[in-house]
Amino acid sequence: MSVLLRLNRRGATLPLGIIVLAVMSVAVAITYARITAERHSSGDLKAQLGAFAVAQTGLSRYLAALNAKPGASHDTTMTDLLGGTAQISLRMLRESTTTLLPAVYVITSRGSYTAAKRYNSLTPSAQRTVATYALWVPTPFDLNGAFTSLSQVRISGNSFTLSGTDHSTASATCPGPQATIPGLATPNGDISQIPFQNNIDGNPDNTSANIGTPGVGGTAKDEVKIDWAAILAGTAFPADYVGPTWPTATQFNNWPVTRVNGDLTLASGGKGILIVTGDLTWNGTPLKTWEGLILVGGVLTANGQGNIYGALVTGLNTKVGTAVGQSDLGNGTKDYEYDSCALARALGHIGSIQRVRNGWTDTWSSY
Repeated sequence: MSVLLRLNRRGATLPLGIIVLAVMSVAVAITYARITAERHSSGDLKAQLGAFAVAQTGLSRYLAALNAKPGASHDTTMTDLLGGTAQISLRMLRESTTTLLPAVYVITSRGSYTAAKRYNSLTPSAQRTVATYALWVPTPFDLNGAFTSLSQVRISGNSFTLSGTDHSTASATCPGPQATIPGLATPNGDISQIPFQNNIDGNPDNTSANIGTPGVGGTAKDEVKIDWAAILAGTAFPADYVGPTWPTATQFNNWPVTRVNGDLTLASGGKGILIVTGDLTWNGTPLKTWEGLILVGGVLTANGQGNIYGALVTGLNTKVGTAVGQSDLGNGTKDYEYDSCALARALGHIGSIQRVRNGWTDTWSSY
């Protein structure tokens, strides 16, 4: 029997049609499966890139917002990022020990990308974690002397000490005495209102360093490298406490920045940075000691006893065009000494966070 006759038998077309339909169905199913897999794969890749972008954006924004030294740990969540949220965690690995060893931190950012299209309601949002090591670098501070005044200084008595010899002692948290600086720095090196000049110790000794000509139009104001306008605006040396709020003894142990807008009559001693935008009055009773840095916009009037270990700068309103009168230290036992370690501790809270070169990673393990 010929082949043609066998193919022409009744019922041969139906099985062939079924076979063809089965093959086509399998082909369609395979194609659909491949398309679905490709769609999921490309969606997952897009979601991962989105999560990476959210994590990196969160990390960068967090670093840019740090304007004060962080503590041992801090956790926060940023929910206003484009495409998702970022969980930020900061941990201190090492506290600053000396001026040569800044505090070391590790900062992680876990980004969750919630804007991705998910084809299964059970599929979680894509997450990516980035991390960086960072250093807290204190703001450099150019010091002209243990006591720097942009106006004339008057001292009547002979029981005072203005010393540029470092008062600090070596310890686990202090490298020890640094080079001697001037005990006093004034415009034109003026000490005409200080009869007992032998009480000025430093380099130069028994006299004042000359920082330029006085007044608003003089050159001395430019020799004092303090951005007083930024401090007045609050963008430099941001305050931890603003008067009339005054830190407690326990809070002073953190060496905070304390600011008083206007004049201040000092009621007690303290530690850290004291900013007085007006005049500072320092009465001798009870005995008050300040460790750190004092910045005064106007004049200092101090009659009686008192101690400053760190540095003192007065007359800073001259830098913003306001004439400042004479600072008067009157009579009484006063001990104003340069102390590099007290300054380092006070200024250590003012600075910037800086990433460690080659210290960034996007393979940080997270659980």
